[in-house]
Amino acid sequence: MRRAGIPGLALIALLLGGCSAAPSAPLTLDDVVAEREAALEAVERERFEAFVAQSGGRLDELGLPLPQFQGVVALEEWDAVVTACIERLDPQLDVTRLEGGFSVNYFGVVGESYERIRWTIESCNAQYGIVDLRAESTAGVVEAAWRYQDATQRVLPCLRGLGATVPSPPSRVAYIEHLGTGREWSPYAMLGLDPGALVQAVALCPPSTLLIEARLERAIDGALP
Repeated sequence: MRRAGIPGLALIALLLGGCSAAPSAPLTLDDVVAEREAALEAVERERFEAFVAQSGGRLDELGLPLPQFQGVVALEEWDAVVTACIERLDPQLDVTRLEGGFSVNYFGVVGESYERIRWTIESCNAQYGIVDLRAESTAGVVEAAWRYQDATQRVLPCLRGLGATVPSPPSRVAYIEHLGTGREWSPYAMLGLDPGALVQAVALCPPSTLLIEARLERAIDGALP
């Protein structure tokens, strides 16, 4: 997953550097997923760095190694990697792996020994971020550009092929500016007065957002390389 974030960041730089100019190669759903993963990893890295800045001194006082950010993992993997980290730092700890989590038994431990155990757990927790591609998020630069590309190059021709009357698309800049607002442009706008036609159009010419959701599900299920 961490490798997947690199092309996303490169595309963000490309699009920002070119302002409103479209990238030379068509964007793909892989690029959208990569951007989301990169954004999530950036948030988790910032959280980790805040932890180190606030708690690094205490870790040093207790003789614990300064943690290193290990990247983001799926929620289903988080407990396993954190448990393994705890066991590496302190093999004597009684760590019990549970479904969806773990427990550490340090009943009766007091003083500095208690503090070492507590901060061992905190350190391992901090090293691994959780990637949640299902989380609500604002469309990034790459996603916004891909959605315009998909709406104008796939959805509109598809709707016209059904014989539907469709609205003229705005400019790329205007589309992205209003994305996620009440003024967001929709290729299905003129079909809204006929619910039956709208249902058929969505089924045969699915919206860009549905394609993104399906692609994210594949990524979450581990179907991506």
